[in-house]
Amino acid sequence: MIIEGAIAVKSAINNQKRNVSRVYIDRNKKTKDFNYIRKLCRIREIDLQEMETEELRELLKGKTHGGIGAEVSQRKEDDLTEGDIFYLEGIEDPFNLGYAMRTLYALGVNNVLLGSRDYMNIQDQLLKSSAGAYDFLNVRIIKDEIAELKQFKEEGYHLYSLYRGEDSKDIFDVKFKEKAMYMLGGEKRGLKAEVLELADESLYISYGNEFRNALNACAAVDVVATLRYSQKRK
Repeated sequence: MIIEGAIAVKSAINNQKRNVSRVYIDRNKKTKDFNYIRKLCRIREIDLQEMETEELRELLKGKTHGGIGAEVSQRKEDDLTEGDIFYLEGIEDPFNLGYAMRTLYALGVNNVLLGSRDYMNIQDQLLKSSAGAYDFLNVRIIKDEIAELKQFKEEGYHLYSLYRGEDSKDIFDVKFKEKAMYMLGGEKRGLKAEVLELADESLYISYGNEFRNALNACAAVDVVATLRYSQKRK
C-alpha cells in the first residue's frame, strides 16, 4: 500500500510498526521535514526515489500528499503495555477514528483496542487524520470480544462504558480507578448489549444546556480522555 504526506511517512519510518520499502519524494522540496526524511532513509537504508513534481503527481492519487509518499506494509499488531486502555467499537469513519486516536495519544493514552473489522484499506487515512498517532499508539484489533474483555476484568481492569442508562453515573462526578478500560461506541449503534453487561460502571456525559442529541464519538472520546488526564495529573 502507499501512504502519503510528510507526517504519515515520517511516523511510519520512525515507529517501525510497518515495513517501509520505498519513499517517493519531490526532488524540488528542500524543507526541513523533507531533508529529515531523506536522512532517515539513508540511515534505515530505505530506497529513496527523487522524482519530478509531475511524475509524483501521476504516482500519488491523493490531493494532500504535499510531494511525498511511501510504499509500506500493513501495520503490525502490538502488544499492549502497562496503563489504561481505550476500547473503541463501531467508529466507522476513518477520519473520526484517526481524530480520536490523535486526541488519545496527545492526552497520555498508549493502548487502544479496536472492534473487529478490516482496517487495511483505511490505514493511509488513519495515519493522516491522526497526524501519525496511529503508529505511535499500541493498537490491537479485538478478535473474540467478550472473551477478551472478560480476561481484562480478570487482570484487574475496571471497565467503564460510556452509556446513558438508568443506572449510569455522571462522568463529571466519578473518580476513575487507577487501572481502567474505557469503552466507547460509535454514535450510530453505540456499544453492544453484551459489552455493556460486562461494564463495572456505566457513565454518561452531562450537558451544560438542555440538549437531546448525543455527542459524536470523537467529542465523547475527547471528554473522557481529558477528564482522565486531568485526574492523573492531580
